[in-house]
Amino acid sequence: MLLNKDLQKVLNITIKLSKEHDYKKLLTDILEEAMEISNADGGTLYLLDNDELKFFFMVTKSLNIKNGGNINEIDLPPVNILSQSVAALSAREKTIINVADVYTDTKYNFDGPKKYDSITGYHTKSVLVLPLLDRDNNVLGVMQLINAYKDNEIIEFSKDIEKIIYSLASLSGILLNNMELYDNIKELLDSFVNAMVKAIESRTPYNAFHTINVARICISFIDYLNNHGYEIKDSEKEELYLAAMLHDVGKMIIPLNILNKATRFEGKLDNMLLRYDLIDSCICNDYFNHKLSKEEYEKEKSFIQDVKEFIIKLDKMSFLDEKDLKYIELIKNKSYDTKYGILNILDDNELEDALIKKGTLTKLEREEIEKHVIYTKEILGNINFGKKYMHVKDIACNHHEYLNGTGYPNHKSDNELSLLVRIITIVDIYESLISTDRPYKKPMPKDKALFILNEMVKEGKLDYTLVNHFSNMQEGL
Repeated sequence: MLLNKDLQKVLNITIKLSKEHDYKKLLTDILEEAMEISNADGGTLYLLDNDELKFFFMVTKSLNIKNGGNINEIDLPPVNILSQSVAALSAREKTIINVADVYTDTKYNFDGPKKYDSITGYHTKSVLVLPLLDRDNNVLGVMQLINAYKDNEIIEFSKDIEKIIYSLASLSGILLNNMELYDNIKELLDSFVNAMVKAIESRTPYNAFHTINVARICISFIDYLNNHGYEIKDSEKEELYLAAMLHDVGKMIIPLNILNKATRFEGKLDNMLLRYDLIDSCICNDYFNHKLSKEEYEKEKSFIQDVKEFIIKLDKMSFLDEKDLKYIELIKNKSYDTKYGILNILDDNELEDALIKKGTLTKLEREEIEKHVIYTKEILGNINFGKKYMHVKDIACNHHEYLNGTGYPNHKSDNELSLLVRIITIVDIYESLISTDRPYKKPMPKDKALFILNEMVKEGKLDYTLVNHFSNMQEGL
């Protein structure tokens, strides 16, 4: 019956392997189960790191000592794998060491336990040491149990108990192996994501910190929400972080002349000014050839000079007012018939740039920029995120959708937008407003950016409760 009870404990640990995601808790559970099954007073779990066995978890019941795992860091020097300690020997030779009395044993080196006894007054007697091996028989760590008890007497660890404990050690090895594989996959995914971010942001100097800032603020916001009544899981937090890091990956496909368009007449202004100088010289030539009166000459000269000054100023304007629009209407059809042909004040493309009411992009250019979410979906659609990160693509691709259906590209409504999508949308807008690296606009003060978010709530675009929490968080910083 005892054996069946102990085997049930092993089975319970096996079941935990498939459910528990906190590997530190699992490893500590395994050691404590091993101690309970063997009725051991003490136990230590070492993990191999390069050529050192590092203390991971230590328990001594009689001294009420429990250190490591999720509790704290163990401030003890690691054991060199080449040393003569039984833990190092068990790891090197991949063998079980079972000793009835360390003080009478002459085969192994027990200087470590004896030194521990002299410092603490503890008495180490029976010891069971087992290597933690992976599927390929590689050593991942060591489990060490101390002082098996029966009827208040220290006894040797029995062979039956040794087999059961070895099965637990094997489970620890499997867990560590899975953990290592998971860490390798996570590290690969993280390095891929970071590489993608660098690729996106190296294309444009005007977006250098946006992605990283959005990811950082999203994580801070989740922590804030969890402290104010929400229960957002760590797995969801990871998904949001990855989505935030990848939400603009589609910008890699947007043409640079649009992505990097800092002013209205980007790449055109020099030619425009050269044309105006040419028109000015033609006006002078017509005057000297008596084709223009002095009054006409001065009027045209003044007009071209005014146009030139206005266009230079207009190039860097973020917004157009009614006065500017009227002036553009005045000059848009003006042209000069010269020996070089017809020279227009504004050609069709320049006129389109001039009439941009907000920002630096024309309607067609803005539509092209908005396609970045479609390109993001196409790029992320080729990546298998697995079940753990299955929502990353959805979060990243919907960060420009609004609750009232006026967002893009698919005009989704509130019942189609998850909590994490609503969070990234708020953060993306806010970071864009306060950003200091956008040449086409000055960074907006925090209070004004929060005002705009609240105005968007009134328009039905953003989540009222989340914006309220976000505003409170920002005001508290």
